[in-house]
Amino acid sequence: MLKKLIDKIRFREAYKENNIIIANAEAQQWDKTVDVAIAGFGGAGAAAALEAHEQGLDTLVIDRFGGGGATTISGGVYYAGGGTRIQKEAGMEDDADNMYRYLKQEVQGAIGDKTLKDFCDNSIDNFDWMEKQGVPFDASFCDFKTSYPPDHLFFYYSGNESFPPYSNTATPAARGHRGHKKGVSGAAIFEPMRDSVLSKNIDVQTQTKVVALIASEDGEVLGLKAIQLKNNRMAALAHKMLYKLQTLLRYMALFWPPLFNLLAAWCEALEKNCGETIYVRAKKGVMLATGGFYSNQTMIKKYAPQFLGGSPLGTMGDDGSGIQMAMDLGAKTELMDSVSAWRFINPPMSFVKGILVGPTGTRICNEMLYGAQVGERMMKDHDGKAYIILDQKQYKQAAKDLRFDKALWFHIMLGAFYLFFGCKKANSIRVLANKLNIDPDALHRTFTEYNRVAASDEEDAMGKPKAYMPELGEGPYYAVDASYDYFFVPCPSLTLGGLKVNEASGIVVNKQGQDIKGLYAIGRTAVGVPSKGYVSGLSIADCIYAGRRASRHAAKK
Repeated sequence: MLKKLIDKIRFREAYKENNIIIANAEAQQWDKTVDVAIAGFGGAGAAAALEAHEQGLDTLVIDRFGGGGATTISGGVYYAGGGTRIQKEAGMEDDADNMYRYLKQEVQGAIGDKTLKDFCDNSIDNFDWMEKQGVPFDASFCDFKTSYPPDHLFFYYSGNESFPPYSNTATPAARGHRGHKKGVSGAAIFEPMRDSVLSKNIDVQTQTKVVALIASEDGEVLGLKAIQLKNNRMAALAHKMLYKLQTLLRYMALFWPPLFNLLAAWCEALEKNCGETIYVRAKKGVMLATGGFYSNQTMIKKYAPQFLGGSPLGTMGDDGSGIQMAMDLGAKTELMDSVSAWRFINPPMSFVKGILVGPTGTRICNEMLYGAQVGERMMKDHDGKAYIILDQKQYKQAAKDLRFDKALWFHIMLGAFYLFFGCKKANSIRVLANKLNIDPDALHRTFTEYNRVAASDEEDAMGKPKAYMPELGEGPYYAVDASYDYFFVPCPSLTLGGLKVNEASGIVVNKQGQDIKGLYAIGRTAVGVPSKGYVSGLSIADCIYAGRRASRHAAKK
C-alpha cells in the first residue's frame, strides 16, 4: 500500500494544458509585448537577460518560483580557463588551446569542435563579465585533490586535469573557480547576477509559470502563455512558502526524492486553481531556460530508466516542462539518456587509495576520477554497484581525514555514513568477497594485481598516480558500499541531454535539423558543453556561454 502511494507520487503526471497554441500575431490579443521573453530565472536565464539588456533589447524574465533554479543550490563552481585573473594570481599557467585539448577529452563530442573552441576562446571574457556583474572569486588554491574544497579554499582542480590520460595531451591547470562564500557557494554565483538584473530596466515576473508556446501556422514561435499568481495574495504566499520549504528540505529530498514531487503537486494545484492567464508577444524570440528533467521521474523512466530512484540534483522546477513544450512543436532532442550520477569518494582521501570494484570483482576505474566519471562507469559497466576495498590502516586514516580543514560538513557527514553504516569487514579478501556476493577468486586476482603494480615501477593501467596507490596491507579488510542505490549516501543525479540547438545561435532545431524560428534553448534545457561528460563548474559555465550567445543572436534579428 505504502509503495503504491510513493510510486503514485514519484510518477505523478503533471497537469498538462495544450503545450502549443497556433495563432496569428496580429489577431492574437497580447497582454505584454517585448523583444525577448525568457522562461526561467536561474544562471542561464540571468545571463541571457543581462546580455539582452546590454544589446538594447526589451526583456521579460519569467520564473515559476522565486528565481535561482539549480544554480543557487549548486556548489557554485564556475569552470574557466585560458589565463583568468584567478589563475594568474594563483601562479597557474593556462591558455585557451590547452583548455580546449583537455575539454575535448571530457566533452566527448557532445558539441562540435568549433563550438568547444569558441567556448574556450571566450572563457576569459565570460569570466570577466561574471566579475563585472558582481560575482566574487578568490585565488586561495586547494593543493590537494578533492571533489569540493573546504571553506577557506576557493580555487581547485575541479575535474581530472592533473593525471593521465588527460594530462598526456593537456598541461594540468586548475579551472574550478568556486564562488567566494562559505558553505555551498551557489548563492555566491546567482545572487549577484540576480541583483544585477534587478538593478536594470529588466522586467522580472516571479511565481509565473509558462504553460504553452504560441506559434504561427508555419511554426514560428511568436510568444508564450503563462499563469501568474501575483494578484492572489494568499495563493502567492502559500506558493512561496512551499518553494522555501523545498529549499529547506533539499537535503531530505536527497534521501527521499518523492518529496519534490509532493511539493510540486501542491504548487501546481495553486497555479491551476488560483492563477491568472497572460499572453506575451516576444518579437525576437522565446528563450527556454527551464532546467533539466530529473525531477520528472516519468520522463526518467522513459528516457533513462537505469537512473530511476536516484537523488535529484536540482529543484522541483527541473521537471522537463520546457523540453516537452518544444518537443510538441516538433523540436529535436538528443542525449536524453545522458544522466550524470555523482558518486564522490573523495574526501576522505584515504578512499581513493583503496580499490573501487564492481560486482564482478574487477576494478571500475581510476579511483581519483571526478565523481561524475566514477558514476558513469559504475552505471554503464557495473549495474550501479561499487565497493571501496580498504585495509585496516586506510580505514582508520579515513576516519581521521574527516575534519573541517579538509572537507565541508556534508562531506564529513557522508564520509561517516560510508564508514559506519553498511560497511562490511573480514579478515581475508576471499571472505570479504563472499560477504559481498562477489566471486572470491576474481576479487583476489584484482587485489593481488593491484598490489603488484603498486609495489613496482609500473604505471597503473587506469592512470592512477603512484603517490595515491600504496599497497594494501594485511587484514582485516573493509568494503565500503558506494553503489548507486546505497541509501545512507545518496547519489545526486541530473540530466544532461535536452533540446538540440543550432550551435551558432542557440536556436532550437526541428527533427529535420531546421531552425525553429523564434525559439531558443539554453542551460540544461538544451544539449551543451557538459551533455556527455561533466566536471564541476562546467554546467554553470555553459549556462553563461549559451545565455549570452542566444541574446547576442536575438539582437541581430
